[in-house]
Amino acid sequence: MMPIRVLCLHGQGTNASIFQKQTESIRKMLPSDYQFYFFDARHRSEADSEVLDFFPPPYLAWYSTPTRSNVLDAHGQIQDIIRDHGNFDAVIGFSQELLGESPIFRAGIFIGSPIPFSHRLDVGIDCRTSFGVSDKPRNAYGRPTAIPCHLLTDPAYLRNPSQLQESEEECDEGVQYQMFHPDTDGVRIQVPTGHIYGSEDKWLHHSQELVRLCREDVRTVFQHTGGHEVPRVYTEEICDVIETVFSRIGD
Repeated sequence: MMPIRVLCLHGQGTNASIFQKQTESIRKMLPSDYQFYFFDARHRSEADSEVLDFFPPPYLAWYSTPTRSNVLDAHGQIQDIIRDHGNFDAVIGFSQELLGESPIFRAGIFIGSPIPFSHRLDVGIDCRTSFGVSDKPRNAYGRPTAIPCHLLTDPAYLRNPSQLQESEEECDEGVQYQMFHPDTDGVRIQVPTGHIYGSEDKWLHHSQELVRLCREDVRTVFQHTGGHEVPRVYTEEICDVIETVFSRIGD
């Protein structure tokens, strides 16, 4: 059997080493032909509250706030990793995951992941006002402008524009936030996906909406009783999700 190469993307305010520790018990229980690769994001970040007292810096993020430009930059970071280290069969992301329009992976595992943002203006919800940014000029594609209230769960998510990593293009056009949502976008992730999230996670509703953005017949969901974490007490159940998803690669 050919090995399955898995790209592992850490969450915001952590790093690759921390994510290795968070997934250690899971990886030990999975088949030996699963090969896991961990990489650091480029940008510095405030520490996640769950790791601050247990792990040293640096604390990193693929983006600070999910503007159109920052999401495009995050996609570029992943493309650089693939260019330098070869293609991967699957991706595992915790919290701050990445989503492109065309699949570059054959499977995906999302752990406590919020709903994704786009670098394009013709999809998603134009949610500039929710981030404290003017919605002028209006979106040229007439996109919806209101985020569902149940997704506005964490003030830290609506980060201050002063934290932007702006590109010249974005400075010219104005800051843009485009959030995917299953009720406004017909696009669906077509590859097999696994969704792991806690009933006490502040991102619970986001993770549930992300499920709806994925193809129904090849998605697997496990909801545990914890919060925003990679729970060690559910290692066996999480491994079952991962093996189920990976068994569908190529379907």
